[in-house]
Amino acid sequence: ASVAAAEEERRPELMQDEEGRPRIGNVRGMRRTNTLRYMPYPHKAVAPEVGFEKNHPRCRGCGGPARPAILMFGDFTWEDMEPQNERWEDWVEAVRHVVQLGVQDAATGQVRPVRMAVLEVGAGDNVPTVRYSSETCCRIMHSAGADVRLIRVNPELPLGDSMFFELGGLLEDRLISILGRGLESLRRIDEALQAQANSGSPT
Repeated sequence: ASVAAAEEERRPELMQDEEGRPRIGNVRGMRRTNTLRYMPYPHKAVAPEVGFEKNHPRCRGCGGPARPAILMFGDFTWEDMEPQNERWEDWVEAVRHVVQLGVQDAATGQVRPVRMAVLEVGAGDNVPTVRYSSETCCRIMHSAGADVRLIRVNPELPLGDSMFFELGGLLEDRLISILGRGLESLRRIDEALQAQANSGSPT
């Protein structure tokens, strides 16, 4: 119990790179000082530091390499986490249900469509899983009745991929393409929203 309690108190160490940008952890040879989230506890009590003496963490139970929860090319021993995928699907279904209900206007009492945005930042096309998920989620919410937009922020590939979001596609007008870098674009979006809020203009 004491080991588990000590583990819960540990938080990822916030570090900065050469340009002063914050990041979590380090992959360039420096020693890891924090355990990995969701790593199972060993059957016997061990100190939280065990397995993290070097930059490449090892399982505190069996001593084998700690595998990242990422499917790599040629990874034939991949073990998926079904509960994680189930939680994602449950969340999408819950949001879709809210969208179907709509939003009741306080002034008129009429039900209007839910306004929502799917924000995607810096997703490439070498492994386009995130891009596919963003477009699929946008399609699901649009079909459920939402006034939804897919905001795709990318300095190289801001356009749509599927036939629905490509030029001339059925949902072309649902895509907002921002040709820019992630942090800079998010700051400018935030500034625009703040200015709009301060002016009293409807969002």
